[in-house]
Amino acid sequence: MAKNKAAETICWLAILALLILSIVNVVYKGTKQTLLFTRDELKSGEVSKSWETFRKEQQLSQHKAKIENFRLTLDRDQNISSMRFTVIDPSDDNSYTMLDYSSCFSCEDKGEDRLTVTSDKVDRKPAQYDRLMTADEFFSKVEILNNQHFFTASRYAYTHLYSTGEYENTSYDGPYFVLEGTELKQLQTSHVSDEDYRNYGSIQVIGSNSSGSYQTSEGTTKSVIVR
Repeated sequence: MAKNKAAETICWLAILALLILSIVNVVYKGTKQTLLFTRDELKSGEVSKSWETFRKEQQLSQHKAKIENFRLTLDRDQNISSMRFTVIDPSDDNSYTMLDYSSCFSCEDKGEDRLTVTSDKVDRKPAQYDRLMTADEFFSKVEILNNQHFFTASRYAYTHLYSTGEYENTSYDGPYFVLEGTELKQLQTSHVSDEDYRNYGSIQVIGSNSSGSYQTSEGTTKSVIVR
């Protein structure tokens, strides 16, 4: 009889553990599937407004949520083909939310057309967190560049935007620009050799005839330093 009760207790504990894991999975994996931009939304020019709506829907911190590994692909008509990025957000004093966003409207593989938003919590501050731009700042810069038609690359079928999100020293072939406030100007020399432009965020704009791949080179790539 005692053995039967012990076995029953173990069984109930196992069921309880599975329920707890299921709840955790719903909380952290079953993230709201919130679309950041519609396919043609960049044409409206209200990038920051769309980000703010997304941020509130996902309950991300204002001024503390940071962005990394941002990738956005536009077609020749400036419609969004695909976009992905990660947001790192302090949840409390001891944990951080890692939110991964991926949307695809016209992928070369039609089976990939989808929206996926997932999130996990980590107990320690990610090592790269302090080196990243805030998502608020990043999307405000994207809005300025978008409204100044910096992403237009009519020579190519697609334009790829890429940023690590980090304040770092980057070196790519092709011209460099700097965005200070709302003023965009081209640099005469590479920022790598200029102390004034080190340790700032940057965005690469890369032309390609493929929506799924690109190659950085003098003829395809231009970089903008945001400060």
